[in-house]
Amino acid sequence: MLSMVEYVHRRILDYKDIYTAIDFTMGRGSDTVFLMHHAKEVLSFDIQPIAIDITRKKIGDAKHVQLILDSHENFDHYITSFDVGIFNLGYLPQGDKSITTTKTTSLEAIKKAVKLMNKALFIVCYSGHEEGEKEAGAIEDYACQLDHLAYNVSIYKMLNKGKAPFVIEIQKR
Repeated sequence: MLSMVEYVHRRILDYKDIYTAIDFTMGRGSDTVFLMHHAKEVLSFDIQPIAIDITRKKIGDAKHVQLILDSHENFDHYITSFDVGIFNLGYLPQGDKSITTTKTTSLEAIKKAVKLMNKALFIVCYSGHEEGEKEAGAIEDYACQLDHLAYNVSIYKMLNKGKAPFVIEIQKR
């Protein structure tokens, strides 16, 4: 079975002609590096300078990738639309686990992203920690209420592992 991130990456390959992609939660740069190979322009956001440093080493001199030290809810200050986006919520792997994404800022960013996306948005939710559980519940509630005539919304989840990460995909129709 695919990990949640592997699943997201495979799903993104189904979308053709990706001009602009956004990694809303840069972390250690895995999604940024993946998007860099499949989009003409990539914007990647994180609030931690260490995430920028780690990712910069991975992307090398790629001119079509912008690493931005800012919170994901401010992405609309940098761009007016995008094709594909990824939120990989939680905390920086092998980093300070007290610095996490939050229900408030993530939900604000996702609501803006849904309005500005051209193709699809992927949200990897981690409910294994207290803030992640609140965040995942709020995002799932929001996604369930999206207009079915405008969006297809699906979930990829391991049903036999309680509190395991899961993916919400929001596709523009």
